[in-house]
Amino acid sequence: MYHLPVVSVAKVLTHNESTADAAETAATVTLPVSSKRPHASLRLIATSDLHASLMPYDYCANRPNSNLGLGAIAQQIAEARGEARNCLLFDNGDFLQGSPLADYAATTRRRRAHPVITAFNTLGYDAATLGNHEFDYGLRFLSEVLADARFPVVSANVATRLGTSPARDETLLPPFTILRRQIIDHDGRAHVLRVGVIGFAPPQIAEWDRNASGGAVHTRDILAAARAWLPRLRAQGADIIVALAHTGIGEIDPEDGSENAATALAALPEIDAIIAGHSHRVFPGPGFQASSAVDPEQGRLAGKPAVMPGHSANHVGIIDLRLERCTVGARRWRVVDATARIGHRHSDRAPPTPALQQALAPDHRATLAWSRRQLGRTSVPLHSHFATIAPSAALSLIAEAKADHVRTALADTSWAGLPLLSSASPFRAGGRGGPANFTDIPAGPLRMRNLSDLYPFPNTLVTLLMTGAELADWLERASAVYRQIAPGSNDAPLFDDAIPSFLAETIPQLSYAIDLSQPSRFDAQGRLLHPEARRITGLRHGDRPVADDDEFLLVSNNHRAGRARLQDPDTSPQVVFTDGARVQSVLSAYVQRKGTVGSPPGRNWHFLPMPGTTVTIATGTGAAAHLGDIAGTRPVSLGRDAQGFTHYRLHL
Repeated sequence: MYHLPVVSVAKVLTHNESTADAAETAATVTLPVSSKRPHASLRLIATSDLHASLMPYDYCANRPNSNLGLGAIAQQIAEARGEARNCLLFDNGDFLQGSPLADYAATTRRRRAHPVITAFNTLGYDAATLGNHEFDYGLRFLSEVLADARFPVVSANVATRLGTSPARDETLLPPFTILRRQIIDHDGRAHVLRVGVIGFAPPQIAEWDRNASGGAVHTRDILAAARAWLPRLRAQGADIIVALAHTGIGEIDPEDGSENAATALAALPEIDAIIAGHSHRVFPGPGFQASSAVDPEQGRLAGKPAVMPGHSANHVGIIDLRLERCTVGARRWRVVDATARIGHRHSDRAPPTPALQQALAPDHRATLAWSRRQLGRTSVPLHSHFATIAPSAALSLIAEAKADHVRTALADTSWAGLPLLSSASPFRAGGRGGPANFTDIPAGPLRMRNLSDLYPFPNTLVTLLMTGAELADWLERASAVYRQIAPGSNDAPLFDDAIPSFLAETIPQLSYAIDLSQPSRFDAQGRLLHPEARRITGLRHGDRPVADDDEFLLVSNNHRAGRARLQDPDTSPQVVFTDGARVQSVLSAYVQRKGTVGSPPGRNWHFLPMPGTTVTIATGTGAAAHLGDIAGTRPVSLGRDAQGFTHYRLHL
């Protein structure tokens, strides 16, 4: 059973013969072919992790940007379709959240379809699956949004009730669908092809989004769900099966509940092609290490063609399948040859197609008006160029707004006597988001778009009861973003590129130092890695050291609280207060009430000095205007790389 309404519309595929672009990354998987049987080609075109990036416009910066949005690659999708006679277009999840347009659509009363669904309907998507961020605004919102979709949305491992086995779960959406499409073979004859499409999401959403879903979302391990549903999909007549897998590329034999299960999923015999995502990376491509199961040059996972098309519409994934007509068995077609590639960006991005531009024009105009509304002023610049290496005025503002909200709410309760702390993270700090992925708000007016820039996620506040020992480990986990630096090293990269920068976190009400000569106590998933290691030193609250058994209240958010439960379920902190308030709304109310906010960053944390040691960082082009924030490290510019990042040498 499933619970959210989905509308399916079939289309006849009538496009030109498939051609290959030798300049793009490609892969081939070949089986023996009989020249006497009918053969046909099928192109799969995929987007993933769009994060509501639709129009070529940077709402946070309030200016056009031809390198942004689904509109900027709509022409590329049209070209890919025009090259192939038979095509299907898919989205792999995380499409509803991630831009001011998404924030506007989620906070206003809707009289028309959600702009992302409007875009998908206009471009003629054939199917989609859910990512983790589809749940950020709650199940009711998700249900209302999907009701306007003119294509099936599938998800096999997300349920409203778990049964005795995955196949007995009451899934939130249909676990799979079969697209019956007319295809034209190489001799010009028409056939009906039954394409099975199955979807998967990270199982961690049951904890990450517990507050938003009211605890009504349950998940299964991706592989367990796949093993239960794939035979049914094949038994119901699917000739080929495509997995829309909103999951990263990990080990061939992952742990139960793995967040990165695409490789293991591809190894299942029923699957013919896989669309991966979630980690915002590009596959095939040089960013992955080759192994027996992962071929980043040829685009294969466990021998199957696979793509991961980046994020925010910066790439399109293309898989070309060559099919042969079967003469025995229930399957009428099998895959005998396949190529997988990433469509590279055009040097001059085309404008949105006229149909898409017209369809989205009302949403674009409304978002512009909403995002430009002034709320107050900031007396200092609010930026994230150095928020991972020094105290930040932007993070201090977020932390204070959160603490102010909870302080008022708990004023007349038994919790009011405990010290109140608040954490903040630099959500836009370069990394896989590119050199433009930094917050850079000048002193002056603060508008709604600036708050979306400062805090791009619709997280809700969660206040936790924590001991001093738990706080120390909380900060230890945040320090995992840094590499271990050997004293005396010259120009060692400071950050571990495998760990996203948003895992960094600071608590401005505490003071401490970070010893980079120590290995990280925890890994990227927050699991204990080096029990004897301690990077956080001199932890103090005010003028006194923090003892292990001291008690504090920490204002965090639902996602961080969910991560804490996943990292150590037996000792996860107690939730003492949550009222469902979204951080963006809290920040907006705080700015409007104060009128003028912002103060120069304090010196609550720093790296322990390491004389004779230098490290390197990569930041955005606007960083040069804020070098005074890190003057103590004596920064030296090393120039700009091909991606557009500006590199600096820092003296520890």
